[in-house]
Amino acid sequence: MEKMKDKPLFYIEKISLFAALEFVLAFSGAGYLIPYGSATIMYIPVIAAAYLYGKGAGALIGAVFGITSIWKASMAGVSDFDALFSPFFSGNVLGSLYTALGSRILFGFTAGLIFSAAKNIKVNEYIKVITISVISQVLHACLVLMPMHFFFPEYAADNVSIKNTLISVNELIQVILISLVMAAVVYVSRNKRIAEIEKILDEGRQSYYTKRLKIEGAFFVSFLFFIILALMYHLHDMTLIVIDANNITLPNQARIMFINLQVQFLAGVAAISHIIGIFITSYRVYSVYHINNADKDLMTGLYSKSTAVDYGATVTANKKNFPDTYFIIFDIDNFKSINDTYGHLMGDKVIINTARFLEKHFGSSGLAARFGGDEFAVFVTRSLSRKDIEEKIKLFMSDTASINLGDNHEVTCSIGIVHIDKERKFDEVYKKADEMLYLVKTSGRNGYKFYEKM
Repeated sequence: MEKMKDKPLFYIEKISLFAALEFVLAFSGAGYLIPYGSATIMYIPVIAAAYLYGKGAGALIGAVFGITSIWKASMAGVSDFDALFSPFFSGNVLGSLYTALGSRILFGFTAGLIFSAAKNIKVNEYIKVITISVISQVLHACLVLMPMHFFFPEYAADNVSIKNTLISVNELIQVILISLVMAAVVYVSRNKRIAEIEKILDEGRQSYYTKRLKIEGAFFVSFLFFIILALMYHLHDMTLIVIDANNITLPNQARIMFINLQVQFLAGVAAISHIIGIFITSYRVYSVYHINNADKDLMTGLYSKSTAVDYGATVTANKKNFPDTYFIIFDIDNFKSINDTYGHLMGDKVIINTARFLEKHFGSSGLAARFGGDEFAVFVTRSLSRKDIEEKIKLFMSDTASINLGDNHEVTCSIGIVHIDKERKFDEVYKKADEMLYLVKTSGRNGYKFYEKM
């Protein structure tokens, strides 16, 4: 199994979307628009997951497919053939578990292996993926139908029926459908614009604002779900009233079926709500990024480098309006080592907390910005003495040292400071501050140094 750090961006979210789609297909009936035997269009998300994320994802979504099959087949009143997929009704528990669940897991796993093996084959990606997908669809039918000779000989499909299943108008329709869907999947997976959106969402995933949007999205989805739950309860209640008013007596088995259908409906609604919630939250995060992109770093909430550079140009060009301004560069010491030792999540925590402490100590005195990676900068435009700035820096360094890395390792910073005086361009200011930063780093780090005028 791959380590999570090797998984694609938003792996869990994407797998949960595929799982939710399986529930929607199963409990809305959309997965059985072209039915024959045990093969349905519900295998399409399994193939897509196997192509995009490998054999593990294919097996996982295959398991979801199998679980929904067992659930639907375990309702009273299903056909004898459908009952074979239920370990409760078939009379052969192991046979049903393989037919409904094991075959789908094996199908997803095998599809992932085929896609992986064909990865380096130099053929047009669309042709390659569509061909493998069609082959996988046939594989799914075979994995389900052929073992029935062993598990359920009285219901087993003979060679003629299997042949008629694989060569039919329904099969042709499914081949066309899966070809169109997988062509769309390939297009999305190779689309640079979507990759850019993922990168933006990844940059903001740890930000306070993103977490707040996720909470708001969860509340919205929960509200939507409970509204539909209330409507369904009302429909259930009114249906029973109508039945009783007409002196209709429902057997207990029918009442259980009725409730089971409603639970399936709720499962489908929950899946749709989950899909809507993820897309709404992602859209809002992306929109916020574009609104703030000109002036804010999404991860930390500080100003971006481009905004800070523009501000620096304004300060150096209008010294009368900024008569006593300091420019300070902050660089987290040994940040790469922190990432390598404690992991990127801890690295993100250090970045976010460093930004928070900068805002805490310098936010009211000027402009704080993230220049990129582990480098930050501050313009102190409010009239503060050198002693005041030193005091703020010491408090800031004390706060960063308190960031908990799980052992005795303290987070420290190297800091370069320059008073903006006769410089005509911001590049000159930045160069002087960077020189001071370099001197601190070469002197053992964890300190600060002012630029002394010659």
